[in-house]
Amino acid sequence: MAGFKMNEPFENEIVKLAFAALVGVLVLGLFGWLKFKRDEKVVASFLKDSGVDARRIHKTTYEISSATNLHEKRVRKVCRKSTRIKKEQDDSWKFHV
Repeated sequence: MAGFKMNEPFENEIVKLAFAALVGVLVLGLFGWLKFKRDEKVVASFLKDSGVDARRIHKTTYEISSATNLHEKRVRKVCRKSTRIKKEQDDSWKFHV
């Protein structure tokens, strides 16, 4: 047992745990991104199908939420982060072409 250190098994467990945590964070991040893209597509499609584009009227968060069955808080978050949706006045949004 030349060169064997008592801490080696413990260090290997730490490395395995850190790797597992990193993989977990990446998987959760991927699922979050996929959920955002799905919700963004739903909201953008609703706005586009409603005729709400850069030249026309806008829709409120409540109207989008009611039509898409997404919670108002989620609609606001998606609209704020999306590059395809622009904020108008007082909690309303329009599709940006």
